[in-house]
Amino acid sequence: MPIVLFDGFCSTCSRWAQWISKRDSKKVFELIPQESPEGHTVIESCPKSLKDVDSMYFVRDNQWFARSSAVCRLLWGLGVHWKIAGIFLWLIPLPLRDYGYDQIAKRRHGLLTSDS
Repeated sequence: MPIVLFDGFCSTCSRWAQWISKRDSKKVFELIPQESPEGHTVIESCPKSLKDVDSMYFVRDNQWFARSSAVCRLLWGLGVHWKIAGIFLWLIPLPLRDYGYDQIAKRRHGLLTSDS
């Protein structure tokens, strides 16, 4: 089962996890906060190249994806409309996709709700 690791201390990230859960009708993904005991266990196997990346992670069959690549793979696992959105997102060159992801990630703590 693919795993989505998200920042459980970030209210925006938690809201996105809820959004994913509502659209994951086939229960394809396991959503795990990175700070949870289970999250710490999964992160132990994170490749060194991704350890310091401020990102949600998508993990499937010991393959790790971060930033916009993780988002695309996540969208591909949801309903047909989201799969199409993920394909269009994938067509954007990686540096531009990741730049957009990074811009949102920098502002995430104030986007949807305020963090406590």
